[in-house]
Amino acid sequence: MKLRYPVGIETFAKIIEGKYAYVDKTEIIYRLTQAGNCFFLARPRRFGKSLMLSTMEAYFQAKKELFEGLWLGETEGVEWVKRPVFRMNFVDAECSIFGLQSSLEFQLSRWEEEYGCEPSKELNYGQRFYKVIVKAYQVTGQKVAVLIDEYDKLLVNSMHAPELHEELKQMLKPVFGVLKGADSYIHFSILTGVSRFSKLSVFSDLNNLRDISLVNEFATICGITQEELTTGFKTGIQDFADEEGVSFNEMVDILKSNYDGYHFSEKCPDIYNPFSLINAFADKKIVHRWFESGTPTFLVRMMMDTGKDIRELLTTHADSTALSSTDTMHSNLTAVMFQTGYLTIKGYNAAEDEYTLGIPNREVARGFFRCLLPYYAGQSDDSSMWAIRAIRNAVKSGNPEEMMEHLCTFLADIPYDLAKGRTESYFQNNLYIIFKLLGFFVQAEYRTSRGRIDILLQTPNYIYVMELKLDGTAEEALQQIEANDYCAPFANDPRTLFRIGMNFSKQLRNIDRWIIA
Repeated sequence: MKLRYPVGIETFAKIIEGKYAYVDKTEIIYRLTQAGNCFFLARPRRFGKSLMLSTMEAYFQAKKELFEGLWLGETEGVEWVKRPVFRMNFVDAECSIFGLQSSLEFQLSRWEEEYGCEPSKELNYGQRFYKVIVKAYQVTGQKVAVLIDEYDKLLVNSMHAPELHEELKQMLKPVFGVLKGADSYIHFSILTGVSRFSKLSVFSDLNNLRDISLVNEFATICGITQEELTTGFKTGIQDFADEEGVSFNEMVDILKSNYDGYHFSEKCPDIYNPFSLINAFADKKIVHRWFESGTPTFLVRMMMDTGKDIRELLTTHADSTALSSTDTMHSNLTAVMFQTGYLTIKGYNAAEDEYTLGIPNREVARGFFRCLLPYYAGQSDDSSMWAIRAIRNAVKSGNPEEMMEHLCTFLADIPYDLAKGRTESYFQNNLYIIFKLLGFFVQAEYRTSRGRIDILLQTPNYIYVMELKLDGTAEEALQQIEANDYCAPFANDPRTLFRIGMNFSKQLRNIDRWIIA
């Protein structure tokens, strides 16, 4: 039977009734509903949070018929109690005071009408929310479920406008504060989002709120594991493999390198991005839809403002407190990059409570570096990608002279104000970003027994060892490669090796000379 893929569908009932592919997460969702009554879960955007809440909504509404054939529908002893469900969603709200007011007014008035609760202009949105929760409990005799989707969407989108950002915070604070004030009427509540913002009562006042974002037990509640992929999408993988003319296992490897690699706790198995995976299956094409669905301009601005070396930001360390700290959007770039999905856990040192972080996969790497390049090089995406393709062709064909010529052409277009007064690290960052976009294996500051190679670029057939000087000479750069025997680790490598010494001129803001050996 041919699988149907739920592209753009985040409603559990639509997926089940439409017989779309669905990864059965009902066991872990049920365990969460039995583990307490107030939770927070942070996951990157488009990672299945809305579908998770929609599944919870169907469970709390006791729609057992939707769960036939799933763990929750086939397990004895599961309680099916129909409860009032307040699912609050800020995904589509306009990022403005009026947009938030309209969103809250629409959602609250609908519930007030459903439970016969008279709205009052004298009450703020938090008070109205509290009142309708109490009314729902009185009408039905059942405690309610509160499911808040993307609570921080407007806060993230208003990062560029501090005054608006603060006003939105103040408007949301009493609404989220209801989770504590109405606790005796709430059976279960959960908030989902990308990050944590301080000075919101949901985090400063809710002492019963449990953050499960880094908890092993619930690490796989969103996303698709390797086992779920190879069992639930077996026919899809084979169809895709046939389309690409590769074997089943080769297709799995291709999907893995592009969409896998996320970890949300120290013992979390590899997790695939569900949004990207579903789109790839539907199109039978390796596409990078996740990154295309939202460019993280605020994140790039933060990276630029820190002045840090890009390589330090993309391979870094942090403890659990830093990764889940509040108000990270203002103060902790590493946490922001983790929570938004551009970094993920790659290792964990229990003795130090320290996580090693890195880029999850090829989709994130290529998309992120493509986004970075215009900010660092000051060029439009179209013009920069034309140059990147020309450099890629030269690298693949083993033509370092042509590669260097195209690099010079590219660097010549960097605006004066961006390059003025920059250090060697700035130019090295530009080369690093460019070579990352090539899709080849590139390392900066590659350690050898005698020192560090500025740029090491490797392809299946060629190795490029590059040394950079700023206002020095290409001869000095090449001499450093030779004197420190940087090529020794590759002495027995059958690939063709090129030694390239180059000099950047501050005056020219470009490479003024290079030597290839």
